[in-house]
Amino acid sequence: MNISNTSNSAAAKGSKFWMQKIVNEKFFTIQVEEILAEKNLVWVSPLESESYKEYQLKEQKIFSNVLGLTKNEFRKKFSFWASNQPHWDAIATSADGKILYLFEAKAHVKELESKIRARDTSSVEKITRSMFEVFKEISALDESKFFIWTEKYYQLGNRLTFLQKMNQTHFPKIEKIILVLLNIVDDETYIATSKEDWARHYEKVFEEMTGKNFPPPNAKIVYVFGK
Repeated sequence: MNISNTSNSAAAKGSKFWMQKIVNEKFFTIQVEEILAEKNLVWVSPLESESYKEYQLKEQKIFSNVLGLTKNEFRKKFSFWASNQPHWDAIATSADGKILYLFEAKAHVKELESKIRARDTSSVEKITRSMFEVFKEISALDESKFFIWTEKYYQLGNRLTFLQKMNQTHFPKIEKIILVLLNIVDDETYIATSKEDWARHYEKVFEEMTGKNFPPPNAKIVYVFGK
């Protein structure tokens, strides 16, 4: 099961290490910009100047500066989720501030597997209800397959839920949200995974989650070489 490392410090290996390099070193930033066809990304996190802090969207730097919301507006628009939200591996905007990029980085295929860990009954109910709504919107599968979202690929399921819900919401500053599933190819610091293995695995994952072997709209699979 994947357990996210959200500590605010420089990483030495794996997806956290490479995500920090992509955000803070121009050589790696340019590679991602070219893949996304987005020049001059404005990185919000994880910044070296902030000890590589990873943010939840509910923090003021994000809801106010990036989304353009007041605290009360944020609470209303994000009432679909529990108070404890995901920490995003990286957050960026387009140069004009109208597109929000939310990054989920992985270094090997096993990191995609996770189960829901919330224990509070009301939180579990709220999370599950929202995820099920999105499952029904983007999946071609029978409802009996929804357990895959909570019991096998929970982290990806909740990221897809935020993606769908946010793109159905009006924000003063942001017009579109893109989820970037960033994967490290041949990671020399951790566990080497080929691009072919990544591609096959994502086909399998999305087939299990949605009945389609490709990601839903506004989700992009990106490969960066870890060497």
